[in-house]
Amino acid sequence: MQLTRNEQTSAWVPHKSLEVSESSDVQVTLKTGYTIAGVSFGKEESIVNVDVRGAIQRFLLTMQPEILVPIILSHKYSRNRLQEVMKEFRHVMRDSTQKNLDAVIKYGVAVSELDPRSKAAFSVLSVTFELLKQQKGRDQMVSDLTRQLKRILPFAKKALKEAIEDNTDILRTAIGRLYTLTMDIAEFSCDYVKRSRFKRLAKSVISTKDQDRINELTSGFKELMDDFDRAMNVEMLKSVRGTEEKLLLDRLKPIETGYRLDRGCMEGTRTVLLDDIVDWAIRPHVDDNVSAIADSVNVYWLYGIPGVGKTAMAHSICARLHQEGRLGGMFFCRRDDPDLSDPKSVLPTLVFKLAERWGAYRKLLADRLNKDPNLNRHSADDQLLLGLLESLRSHPPHSLVLVIDALDECGDTLTRSSIIATLVDASSKFGWLRIIVTSRQDSDIESSFARFDGRYSMKDLATDNKSNEDIRFFTQSKLHSIASRCGLPNDWPGDEKLDEIVQRSGGLFIFVETLSQLLEAGLDPDKYLSEALAVGSGSALERLYNLYTTAIRSQIDRDTKAFRLAIGTIIVTGQYKPLPDEAVAELTGLRTNIVITLVNKLGSLLYRDTGMNGGIRVRHLSVIDFLTGASISEDLRVDFKLANRDVAIGCLRVMTQGLRFNICGIESSFMSNRDVVDLQSRVDRNMSAALQYSCLHWADHLSYIRDTRDRVAKESFSKFTKAPRLLYWMEALSVMGKVPVGDSLLRRVPLWLKSSEILIDERIDDALQFILAFREPIVTSAPHVYISGLAFVPTETEVRRDGVYSFRKLLVIEEGRRKSWLERPGILIGHTEDVDSVAYSPDGRRIISGSSDMTVRIWDAETGAAVGEPLRGHTNTIYDVAYSPDGRHIISCSYDETIRIWNAETGAVVGKPLEGHTGCINSVGYSPDGRHIISGSDDKTIRIWDAKIGAAVGKPLEGHTDAIESVAYSPDGSRIVSGSEDHTIRIWDATTGAAIGKPLKGHINCINSVAYSPDGRRIISGSDDRTIHIWDAETGEVVGTLGHKGLGWVTSAAYSPDGCRIICAFGDTIHIWNAATAVAVSKPLEGHADMICSVKFSPDGRSIISGSNDNTIRIWDAETGAAVGGDLEGHTGWINSVAYSPDGRRIISDSMDGTIRIWDAETGAAVGKSLRGHISMIYDVAYSQDGRRIISGSFDRTIRIWNAEIGAVVGKPLKGHTRCINSVGYSPDGRHIVSGSDDKTIRIWDAKTGSTVGKPLEGHTDAIESVAYSPDGSRIVSGSKDHTIRIWDAKTGAAIGKPLEGHTDSVNSVAYSPNGLRIISGSYDRTIRIWDAETGVAVRKPLEGHIFSVYSVAYSPDGLYITSGSLDKTVRIWDAETGAAIGKPLEGHTELISSVAYSPDGCHIISGSRDHTIRIWNATALSGVNAPLKVDENFTSSLGKRYFRRRFDYQPTRICDPVGSIDPAIVTSGLSIDSKGWVHHPGGGLLFWVPEEYRNGLTCPSILIIPTSGRNRRVRLNLEGFSYGPSWTDIKMADS
Repeated sequence: MQLTRNEQTSAWVPHKSLEVSESSDVQVTLKTGYTIAGVSFGKEESIVNVDVRGAIQRFLLTMQPEILVPIILSHKYSRNRLQEVMKEFRHVMRDSTQKNLDAVIKYGVAVSELDPRSKAAFSVLSVTFELLKQQKGRDQMVSDLTRQLKRILPFAKKALKEAIEDNTDILRTAIGRLYTLTMDIAEFSCDYVKRSRFKRLAKSVISTKDQDRINELTSGFKELMDDFDRAMNVEMLKSVRGTEEKLLLDRLKPIETGYRLDRGCMEGTRTVLLDDIVDWAIRPHVDDNVSAIADSVNVYWLYGIPGVGKTAMAHSICARLHQEGRLGGMFFCRRDDPDLSDPKSVLPTLVFKLAERWGAYRKLLADRLNKDPNLNRHSADDQLLLGLLESLRSHPPHSLVLVIDALDECGDTLTRSSIIATLVDASSKFGWLRIIVTSRQDSDIESSFARFDGRYSMKDLATDNKSNEDIRFFTQSKLHSIASRCGLPNDWPGDEKLDEIVQRSGGLFIFVETLSQLLEAGLDPDKYLSEALAVGSGSALERLYNLYTTAIRSQIDRDTKAFRLAIGTIIVTGQYKPLPDEAVAELTGLRTNIVITLVNKLGSLLYRDTGMNGGIRVRHLSVIDFLTGASISEDLRVDFKLANRDVAIGCLRVMTQGLRFNICGIESSFMSNRDVVDLQSRVDRNMSAALQYSCLHWADHLSYIRDTRDRVAKESFSKFTKAPRLLYWMEALSVMGKVPVGDSLLRRVPLWLKSSEILIDERIDDALQFILAFREPIVTSAPHVYISGLAFVPTETEVRRDGVYSFRKLLVIEEGRRKSWLERPGILIGHTEDVDSVAYSPDGRRIISGSSDMTVRIWDAETGAAVGEPLRGHTNTIYDVAYSPDGRHIISCSYDETIRIWNAETGAVVGKPLEGHTGCINSVGYSPDGRHIISGSDDKTIRIWDAKIGAAVGKPLEGHTDAIESVAYSPDGSRIVSGSEDHTIRIWDATTGAAIGKPLKGHINCINSVAYSPDGRRIISGSDDRTIHIWDAETGEVVGTLGHKGLGWVTSAAYSPDGCRIICAFGDTIHIWNAATAVAVSKPLEGHADMICSVKFSPDGRSIISGSNDNTIRIWDAETGAAVGGDLEGHTGWINSVAYSPDGRRIISDSMDGTIRIWDAETGAAVGKSLRGHISMIYDVAYSQDGRRIISGSFDRTIRIWNAEIGAVVGKPLKGHTRCINSVGYSPDGRHIVSGSDDKTIRIWDAKTGSTVGKPLEGHTDAIESVAYSPDGSRIVSGSKDHTIRIWDAKTGAAIGKPLEGHTDSVNSVAYSPNGLRIISGSYDRTIRIWDAETGVAVRKPLEGHIFSVYSVAYSPDGLYITSGSLDKTVRIWDAETGAAIGKPLEGHTELISSVAYSPDGCHIISGSRDHTIRIWNATALSGVNAPLKVDENFTSSLGKRYFRRRFDYQPTRICDPVGSIDPAIVTSGLSIDSKGWVHHPGGGLLFWVPEEYRNGLTCPSILIIPTSGRNRRVRLNLEGFSYGPSWTDIKMADS
């Protein structure tokens, strides 16, 4: 017996049979260096004779499962002698003991697949029982022993064998015991046979020793049975399998599709071709030899014209493969079925089917899905198919086949090509995997296969040599069946007509099938046959269409209108979902019995699909082509547009009549939809099939209506949009789990129909805004369409106005409710830090942005609404984002050295992060075909990744000598361009990774952006050298240069989609150039308050988006250069400084947006227009002592004086500083102004004339951050980046004393106490220090509590308190005498606090922040509502303030001061908002959901937030009368 180990299956396979001889000697041929039977052998082949027992024992003792042990056990046996023994004991072969022996041998083979030792043991055991069979006399005890062995083998039956294969680890111990016991029996049996060889009695007398041994072995069996009972609980195994399959069902969402025997080829047809294909599919597979697998043909493409029988072949192939145990999975595509025509369903379904069939794969798949909750059906083609198959340690022992039928009826050219590529790739890597695809011979499918020349077989079904014979046989069978049923002669209709039918069929089985269906339906088959054969000739397809005409004309009466209405509805709804008779009747208004009768009569063309709840379908897609084409007469022809119009009106009518409040009877608003265990059955009970269909597809059909005079359509639509039906519709979408389709349906409403009535237009727009803004609560819980949605919807909207008349007892927003939706915004606000990258989706409907706040956001491009929650996963700044070409995925790269892939629809992470770079990743992009991703990094390399599996492709592209800032593919995907900090551009071959030509040189500084022109002939590059170069992509020569020294760094550049324009971001402006002439086509686009990081054109070239360090995204009109939308109330950039007017009635603020704003301190309302005059960022503002003047210092190196009453500039700018001005202030008498600058000097100015007074005050060695007068005006104090504080004589400008030293980092803010005796300072070192103003000595230890830099400090008017604002986003109050912190930090700002100040009466504190808001706090309520912030102690200032700003992320969650609550649990426990915006009842369950823009205002304890209508405004709730939980339905008014 020669054994070798199969490396794929880990099974030991016998290569030669074992023959038994009279002699007990065994000849062993050894080909390894092992010791057998006491004899050592080298690598040369050696032979030795040993006895049977010794051979078995030595062989098995030395055998290791992981080592290949080729060995031959050759028992030479006389053939004649064996025949004699078999004849003599023939009766023994028939008895029960013999059957037991056969069972042992049979099941032993099955069990041996689990363990290589078992394989060897049962191979030897089969020899042993052959010996026992030959025994003339066998005793009962030996028979009993075999019965005992049989008892342990039933699990080898098919069902249990599959279970064991799934749980090999559970049974490993028991299998080991089985192996040992089997070998003991073999040894005993061989010895027993040897000793009994020459006994002639039929029954031997067993010795006592043998009896004891048999008893011992029998006892071993009993123990082993107990082991198997414990280890192999079949119900448990079924339960484990069921759990795994449920997980796969939930995550992969496979489509119900399978073969049917009744749809296969008729018995006796296509037999030769079927045999050939099945033989090809089940042939032995190539072992894991990579080159051998690659050379093998594992894909079979069966194609042909419509009606030739491809689908029947597919069903028959699947049935045969199933019978052979080789069917791994199947997918039957159908163009008229939305699920079966969805390419996104093909691979997930095949993966699920394969996992069902193969337990090892299922276990691994379930384990991977459990470990990574972000994996889903969209990962099926990469991680879950290719990735998992590669990671399996073993493969199936035989081939498994995946079958896809009618691929031409699924998806589009790109998706079909992708499916083919994935499957061919998989079959090329795994020799056991076979693929069979059927389709029409469409050009795109043919070209997709052609890419894999030599790796697939193909067959045109029309060229099957047996086709005519099969058609004839098929026809005969059908006609014979009809003749039998109708009492016609057996030879009906005769050979002549039989020949004519076969000839007319033209090889199309569908012709014969349709004809037979027609004949079966009629009372007189002869009549119908004559009519069918009487029609004209033509091509096979024309003859088929003539037959269709006969089928229709013979069955319908004159009521062609009802025919067209019903058939039109069946056709146009079938492309989304086939509907049953009742639903068709409900949509058309026809009586149900009419529809039933019509479908019955047209049974030759239509059928009811029992797998789709009786949905009516055409028997073949050629029926649809015929009914809607020119081949049918006009009175029967279905007008596709008119049919859609009729269905649209039917949908609107059904929804108007059928939708209602709480349609599924949900008992409590505490429940999420998932908590309602029978929700689907409730949907089916309360919503008819027509109503469910209408809710999902009304706008799909409505979009076909083009006639602006269609009165019926207008009236139907008007009725549907009346309050509160749109809300009922959203509720229906919620319970059906179909909310994502809502916004796409609303967008499809024809413009003419929306504009037919102003009210309709507003309602549809409101509904769209509503479904986008409240997507989270609508998806999560149907009651919260009303509980949360209506509560927070803006007041001046149609949906709110309508809701007031229908609903009551809702949550009340006492303060902070938005009045209206934002107009299409020019600014998208949501990120809390720099927006580093922006991009449009391929269809232009979405905008994505990546930010330093570590999130990716998705925005609706039309409304500006945030779509879903921010995408979180990166652990540091996100530098670049991009959409895949098909719009299904988003990629992002980060400072955290990873790339992440996201599902664009759900926002879920797809797979694990792509890791490999060793430095920050600055740029990513997809290849034009979507198959690859490129990335450029600070590690000086470019990497190419497989977009499906996330694996790196090839080695990194190396050549740059510094960080790579930008990468991009050429339009044809053949090349890659890269720009680097080494001042060069490189071009690479995208396939080989080789550099093409020499580096492109011309820039003299870092290159931040590169891009190809749409035609691939040009490359543009933008650089820190303030220029854009245009390069010839072929020669590498510069052909043009844009920009000039007066502009800023070029951070981003892009071509328009038509290649005619180039946009570039220079600093905080955008410039648009004519690409051919290099002439600017508009004025610079201005509006951002900080550097622009990214600019992009929309896919249609009509809009431009930009992302900036001012935390915003702006949308611009690409033609005019104008910002889209109006100005927002409030600053659009960081607020750097705030101050009260001396009378406390006004607040002033300045910003990075270059403006100053004045606010009413009591109401928060803006007073007048913003003050504009500076040409850059403003860093500080201050009031004069009399409140009549305002001064400001700016990055533009000037100081301006303003009339505080009218906001006009007073005089000319004060010029003298050579760098930006960080701090300004009036002297107490208002006669002088002091300023501190980055130029390290302090200047004093005459407030009336604007001229400088004396020379600059010099002494600091670094930038001056803050200056202030003493209360008496005699001194000036200054704080600097040089870590020191200096005191100056205000008259002479002389320094007084030595610098005040103690801080270990930049001093950001200084101030005198009201009595002038103390000076306070705040520093980057996180501390506040108090100094004696006279001696300069520190009064006490530093005030510690802030966990990040202190940016601003101020005394209270009475000098008793100090307030401070910090990078940690908190305001703190301190006891000025003791230095102790008072109360908890005041929390609410979402960004660093740059400025704090007391009101003149000391009752309030104001704070200005980089979150664009000013907050007013009650200074007398010295305690906050949240615990102090905590931060990782490893964070140190040496890492830099920018790092901390990016890493630190704290948001308070506890709602402040809800009023009117009558629920004791809420009063006692309070309310908090979770990360998704949900407020949970203290007793459990959903209470309400809070939109993102309301969350901060709800949790912030400040008494006023400016601007009052901004996204961070103060919000307060009133819960009085709020109906929720079990009483939630009380919100509905009885008469509405």
